Amino acid sequence: MLAREYKSTASRLARVFRRSRDIWKRRAADKQRALKKLRIRVRDLGDSREHWKAVAGQQAQEIAVLRAQLDQPREGDSCAGGC
Repeated sequence: MLAREYKSTASRLARVFRRSRDIWKRRAADKQRALKKLRIRVRDLGDSREHWKAVAGQQAQEIAVLRAQLDQPREGDSCAGGC
């Protein structure tokens, strides 16, 4: 690749390139932080979803048991023969 010919002094070019690099690095670090934050959020939401799925399943089983108890005739019911 051919070297470019710049009109500015080497010290000015160094300052401009260093500033450009620093801005690029800062932007990249900001993006990495945002990405990490989003990954943590996704992980936490997945854990929360699994927790509430388990709670919902447990409650569904409890409802099924209670409905089964309601469907069974009670012992000693005077109206068991059909009132």
